Amino acid sequence: MVVSYSEGRIRLRFRELRNPLAAAAAEARIRAVQGVTKVAVKVLTGSILIEFDPEVLPLKKLIELGKKELGVLGLSIDIPGLPQD
Repeated sequence: MVVSYSEGRIRLRFRELRNPLAAAAAEARIRAVQGVTKVAVKVLTGSILIEFDPEVLPLKKLIELGKKELGVLGLSIDIPGLPQD
């Protein structure tokens, strides 16, 4: 689920990320995406903060890649109200 979004920054929350192994795997997969500049996972809350360069990685592409990369881990992104461009 998307918790917050601003240009170049998005925070997601998944209860599955409270598991340290799942959190580490998600962090590694997202960190490897070109255009991502920072990834921070908080295991206690199950949240992941992703900072990215919107010039290199537009939000639409980030969402597509996020769905793919997190989908491998069995997580899906719920995006109500999130800008699509």
